[in-house]
Amino acid sequence: MEFLREGKIGNSILLLKYFECRMKDLYISQHPRENWGNRLLNVASIILPWILMAALALRGKWQLTPTAATWIVFAVFFGSTVLGVAIGMHRYFTHHAFKTSAVIKVILGVLGTWAMQGDITRWVADHRRHHRFADKQFDPHSPWFSDSGPISNRFLGWFHSHMGWMIYGRVSQPERYAPDCLADGSIAFLSKFYWPIAATGLVLPGAVGFLLGGEGEMVRCLFWAGATRVALLHQFTWSVNSFGHIFGNKVAGSDSEARDNVFFALLLLGEGLHSHHHARPTSAMNEPRHLDPGGWIIRGCERLGLVWQLR
Repeated sequence: MEFLREGKIGNSILLLKYFECRMKDLYISQHPRENWGNRLLNVASIILPWILMAALALRGKWQLTPTAATWIVFAVFFGSTVLGVAIGMHRYFTHHAFKTSAVIKVILGVLGTWAMQGDITRWVADHRRHHRFADKQFDPHSPWFSDSGPISNRFLGWFHSHMGWMIYGRVSQPERYAPDCLADGSIAFLSKFYWPIAATGLVLPGAVGFLLGGEGEMVRCLFWAGATRVALLHQFTWSVNSFGHIFGNKVAGSDSEARDNVFFALLLLGEGLHSHHHARPTSAMNEPRHLDPGGWIIRGCERLGLVWQLR
């Protein structure tokens, strides 16, 4: 800021230097290769399930109408992946809302990776930056602000917070926002091998389907419990970032425009209680008196000795 006090605002070089320093202070990457590499990873994670669905549907050889077995496999994998995101990626890896064993940590990491929302380290870094700048400039996915400043158009704001930020937004630096993930060997391993682990989440339902009903059931489970599950969960999770900061009830103590939405709370193990979460971000329970299945599961695991030191 010294050069601003000296009245050198007109000097474009100094202004660029100021903004470069500002970005370094915020730990938002300005390196084109890192930004584009992360964007390509995000785009690939978004479109791969749709490509798989299209390939299976256009093949025309198989009947894709789900059977009872298909729905059971879908429910198991959908529920497991939601648990991996809500309890694993969010409450455990990001907010350290409880402690658990190395085995449970790896299980949560694998289930969260099956959601294909980016590796653990990136997920954590983005979400912590979201809380650091909640609904202010430099929040990675606010419908009200981007890295450049306020968003005046409501549709563009919704699109930015829903998925646009993953395509054109700047990378949250893990060195600043997720140093604990970088220092943890198991998290580093799961992040490094993101694609192989994510791929198992797509193909494993097909393997289960084959065991249950042969080739036809394999394809149905690939389509519904593999690709469609991931595509749906993308939309539901992103809706907490977008609709969850526009529509719903806002509670006292929240530091942002985050809102509570019962529909998404039901679908995502209580993650729709977003205003309560912003009021108490490190709590294992978003709100004990409301619909918070994720919190109930954590409490149940505490009684079983699987988790401890709940916050």
